[in-house]
Amino acid sequence: MASPTSAGFEHGSPAEASDALLPHIRPVQTEDGSCFTAAGRVLAAALHTDRPSPPADVSAMDGFALRCADAALGRLPIAGEVRIGRAPPPLPPAACLRIVTGGGVPTGADVVIRREDISESGGEVRLDAAAASRLSPGHNIRRQGENAPPGALVAEAGSLVTPAVSSALAAFGAGRVRVFRPLSVAILTTGDELTEVAATPSPWQIRDSNGPALLSLFTGCPWISDIRPVHIPDEPELLDRELRAALGWADAILITGGVSAGHRDHVPAALTAQGVRTIFHRVPQRPGMPVLGAATPDGRPVFGLPGNPLSVMVTARRMAWPALARRAGVSRVAAPAAVTIANPDARTIPLWWHRSVRLDQPGRAELIDSRGSGDLVSAAHADGFVEIPPGAAGPGPWPFFAWRP
Repeated sequence: MASPTSAGFEHGSPAEASDALLPHIRPVQTEDGSCFTAAGRVLAAALHTDRPSPPADVSAMDGFALRCADAALGRLPIAGEVRIGRAPPPLPPAACLRIVTGGGVPTGADVVIRREDISESGGEVRLDAAAASRLSPGHNIRRQGENAPPGALVAEAGSLVTPAVSSALAAFGAGRVRVFRPLSVAILTTGDELTEVAATPSPWQIRDSNGPALLSLFTGCPWISDIRPVHIPDEPELLDRELRAALGWADAILITGGVSAGHRDHVPAALTAQGVRTIFHRVPQRPGMPVLGAATPDGRPVFGLPGNPLSVMVTARRMAWPALARRAGVSRVAAPAAVTIANPDARTIPLWWHRSVRLDQPGRAELIDSRGSGDLVSAAHADGFVEIPPGAAGPGPWPFFAWRP
C-alpha cells in the first residue's frame, strides 16, 4: 500500500501541514494593558525581574530565628519579634527572635527553627533535642535571589498571561504591560442545504450547526474579542462579496464547506481571486481530508474547512486553533496531552485517524462509535478526539485534543 505522502498529498500529516502554514502568519499589533486586566492575553514584551527574588533573606517557616551554634544550649530567651514587611532587629547573643514565614532574617541569625519543634514558656523557648541536632546553617531560610537575580527572564514575549504570569507581573512591578490586541474572526458557513437553527428544514435540508460549533470553540478565548458568523449560499458572487468584506476587517477567516472538488465547491478559486495564498489543500486524515490552509499577504490565516460537522470541529481544533493562536501572538502552543484507550480495537486506516473519545479518568479515554463525519450524535458524547497514525491501532497512548483547549 502506498504511503499517504506518496499518494498525492503534499504534506504527510496534520502536523506537517500545520507547521507549513505557521511561518506565513504574522501576529497582530500590540497595545498597552494593565496587569489587572491582561489575564488570558498574550505578552508582546518579555518580563524580567526588577530585583532579586526573594529580595532579602527570609524565613521559610513560622518559628524562631537564632544562631545555629546556640541551639545546643537547649533553652533560649525570646528577645523580640521580626515583623513581616519591616527591617528585622538584630539578634542579641544567645537569644532568639520570633519570626513568621516571609519575615526578614535578622543580622546574626543563620537558622530558623519551626514552631512545631519548640515549646514556649515564660518568655523562653525550649528546643527539641532531636530537632536541634538536625539544624545546620541556612536551615529554613530562603536566600536573597535564590529564585532569580535582577534582570532574569520570567516570561517570554508570546507567553499567555496565566495566573502565574499575572502574579509575576505584579510582583516585579509591571503594572503596565505590552500585549497583543485580541483577534476579530470571521466565520463564513456555505451551503445551499443549510437553514437557520430556528427553521423547520425539509428532508433535503439541515440546520447550520457549523457556525455554532465554531462559535463555541472560540468564544470565551481571551485573545479573541469579536466573532461574526455569516451564512452564504453556494453562489460564487455571494462568496466573493462576503470574503472581500471579511478580508476588510477580520484577523482570521474560517470558511466551512465548498472546499472539495465538486462543481459547486467555490472556495479555493475565491481565495485565489482575492490574492490569498493556499499553503496546503488536502491532508491525509479522517475526518477532514479536504481541509485547506491559506494566508493573506499580510499574514492572516484563512481556512477552508470541510462542510461535514465533525470534520469542521476536528480541523478547526487540530489546525485552525494553533494558527489563530499564532496570529494572536502566542509563540508556543502547548503539546496535547496523551491518553490511553480503555477499549481499543484492531481497526486501522491508511490515514491519520481522529477518533472521538470520552475521558473516563485522568489519562484514560473510551472510544465512541461514530458513523462518520456527519455523526453529530456521537460527537456530542465525546470530550474530544485522539490522533492515531496511519496503520496504527491499540491502546496508545495517543495525543488527545479536547474540544476546548
